[in-house]
Amino acid sequence: MKPARKTVRRTRKSPDLPPKSEVVVVPADCTVRNIVALRERLCEASDNVRNITLDLRHLQRFDSATLQLLAAFARDQAARGTNLLTCGASVAWDEAAALLGLTATLAGSS
Repeated sequence: MKPARKTVRRTRKSPDLPPKSEVVVVPADCTVRNIVALRERLCEASDNVRNITLDLRHLQRFDSATLQLLAAFARDQAARGTNLLTCGASVAWDEAAALLGLTATLAGSS
């Protein structure tokens, strides 16, 4: 008598399913002179994700152009119903956002 054979059903993930979340790493030096790379990366973010996390841990230099770009991105994502999260924001980032009145926008609320 042969032993019973285990059957393992393998389910393939459909390539049509969008990712549930995405991380955008903000570069260390992100000023108006080199903000184009960040803008391109933000444009590459999928329209179908539920959550986008902005990783600010490496950010060392930024200016108001960076804050304005990310605020516009936050507004667009909020309009799509995407949750925008941040991690690693420095005290300088929080202070600059407050100074420009962008705290609520960058926090994902209107």
